[in-house]
This record gives sequence, structure tokens and C-alpha cells, in this order.
Amino acid sequence: MFLRYIDFIFAPFRAIHNKILGIKTYKGNIQMDAMRLKSLGKRGQNAFGQAGQFNNKLNQAGQQGDQMQQAGQPGAAAPQAPNPNPPVITKGFWIFAKKFCSQCEQQLDKSWDQCPYCAQIAAQAIAAPAKAQALKTQAFVVDANGGPGSTQLLGWIVPLQGPQRGELITLSPISSVGTDPKSTVVLNDKFMSSKHAEIKAENGVWVLRDAGSTNGTYVNNRRVDRHELVDNDFIKFGSALLKFKSL
Repeated sequence: MFLRYIDFIFAPFRAIHNKILGIKTYKGNIQMDAMRLKSLGKRGQNAFGQAGQFNNKLNQAGQQGDQMQQAGQPGAAAPQAPNPNPPVITKGFWIFAKKFCSQCEQQLDKSWDQCPYCAQIAAQAIAAPAKAQALKTQAFVVDANGGPGSTQLLGWIVPLQGPQRGELITLSPISSVGTDPKSTVVLNDKFMSSKHAEIKAENGVWVLRDAGSTNGTYVNNRRVDRHELVDNDFIKFGSALLKFKSL
């Protein structure tokens, strides 16, 4: 009872005490949050470091395997064809993530699930002598107007996906592309039109034209109606991805 009458004397001191405790608690919470952020940052760095170490171990294991194989054979080992579909690795996080081929280490487009460069190199390595001889009989020599002449204009397209992947398809002076069996270049793709596009030799260059296809023709991820092709262009008919090669 007595304390209730003198409570007004201690009330200001209690208020000050509570404010001090509140400040300490708030400061402690901030310190805890900072510690949690540091912990998350270290955890992310550790995960990234482990991924890099794992990739290095894989490369070292592959090199050791090659050395062991060479050591077990007399003389120099015959060169092996590269993997046509090596694993694709992602480096970086979130919006900074980039795709790379684990074999040739080339940076890949974000939409690619396989490396087109290794697919082509592997196909060329496997096919080499016999294929090169066959290509000589299929090569075309055309002049600036597309007729017989002295200017050499050679072109190929190489499918990078599907059952025809790696096949070198030689272009004629006028090549129709589509799913129609009567087309010069027949590709098995359900998203292609029967008469999808045309590739023609004009004035010393290869010209690609879309033939009014439903899903369009793309060169290097850009939709085109007409495009003058250059070596190493990537062409997309429907969902079929091909690489253009020329001499």
C-alpha cells in the first residue's frame, strides 16, 4: 500500500530504464542480423568455391585418364574424336549466370542446352577422310549469276540437333528447305513448314529467304525474311538449329 503512494517518484526512473533496455535490445537485434548476413555470404562463397574445385577435379581426372590410356599403349595414342555433346556448365549467379561448354570452354547462348561448336567438330573428326572425298563430288562451282563459271562458291549447312546432327548437307545453287520430300534439303522437324525456306547463290553470296513459313526463319536469333549468309551463321528453321559453312 505504501509503495503505491510513492510510485510516482520512481515512475520517471523506470521509463528511463526501459528506454535504455529497448535501445540495447534493438542494437542486439541489428548485430544478430548482421551476423546472419555474414554467415549467408560465407556460405555462398563456400558453395561457389566448392563448385569451382569440383570442376577442376573433373578436368584433372580427365587429363589423368588420358595419360593412363596413352601410357598403356605403345607409341603415340591415336587422337580421339571430341565429345559431340559435352556437359554445359553455368557460371555465376542469378542474372549474372552464363553458360559455358565444359569441353571447348566457349560461352554459349542462354537458350542453348548443348554446344554447337563441339557437335560440328566431332562430326568432322568422325567423318573426315571418306566424307571429304564425297564432298568433292558434291561441290558446286557457280559464277556471280548462279550459272557455270570460274568463281568457286561452296556452301554447307550442318544440323546441330536431332537425328541428322553433324551431317554435312551440301547446298546446290538453289536449295529448297522444308519437310516436303521433294525439297532439296529435307529436315525432320514438326515445327517446320513443307516449303520453309530457300538458299540461293546470288552475286557471289549465299542468300537465305523465308518461303512464307508458319514459324519463321531465324539467323543468329533474329527473324529474317531475307539474309545474306556468312560463314558460321546459325540458322533456325522451326525448332531445327543448323550452322552455315562456306568457302
